[in-house]
Amino acid sequence: MRKGRHQSSRRRTEPKKVKRRARRYFATVANRWDQMREDFFDHAVAELIVKLAAIRPESTIVDVGCGTGFLTQEVAMQTQGRGKIVGVDLSPSMLQKAKGNLGRLGLLGSVELRVGDAEGLPAEDGFADAVIGNMVLHHCPRPRRAISEMTRVLKPGGRLAVADLEKHNEKWLRDEMADRWLGFDLTRVKEWLENAGLEGVKVELARTKCCRVSIHGRKAEIGIFVASGSKPKGF
Repeated sequence: MRKGRHQSSRRRTEPKKVKRRARRYFATVANRWDQMREDFFDHAVAELIVKLAAIRPESTIVDVGCGTGFLTQEVAMQTQGRGKIVGVDLSPSMLQKAKGNLGRLGLLGSVELRVGDAEGLPAEDGFADAVIGNMVLHHCPRPRRAISEMTRVLKPGGRLAVADLEKHNEKWLRDEMADRWLGFDLTRVKEWLENAGLEGVKVELARTKCCRVSIHGRKAEIGIFVASGSKPKGF
């Protein structure tokens, strides 16, 4: 009985610890994240996400794990101020940086930034025409729950498109970059989207890789995938 209570308590506290660690890490790197990101992935990823999300100028979009606004900027330029974009991130420090980046580009008018959790998004059911995300799932304690949340806030007929890393063995990323997961098996990701209720699910490799270098000089080149699907109109 005691063992059961202990395991239950551990299951409850582990996600909180993972999120606290991620929040601390991104608070530390927020001011230099844009420079760091240039070595990790390029705008080809953003362009593919936007394409697969079928974003239109008048769309309402939620960018999950928006960070300093990498995807948010791409979408704001696509919608040209006609749509509504909500950027959500666990880190207030990253959102503050995103606000500055968007402001300098004159893109804040159609963007709202919210502190929030990918596993409990601060948006009502059926809020968005599209939900997008880049490199957020591997920081989530429960990525399957995050995908369910993304699906929840989609309107019927809405599109989800999210990019992340293929499964890999670069364990140093857990220590140096607060990664919770060492990428994902693509078959499992497809199952998660389908189990969340999405249809027409596809998981495809991007024509680029995530390149990172450890503090010890170890270089990693990890494949990037983009998973997408639609919420059924009768959902």
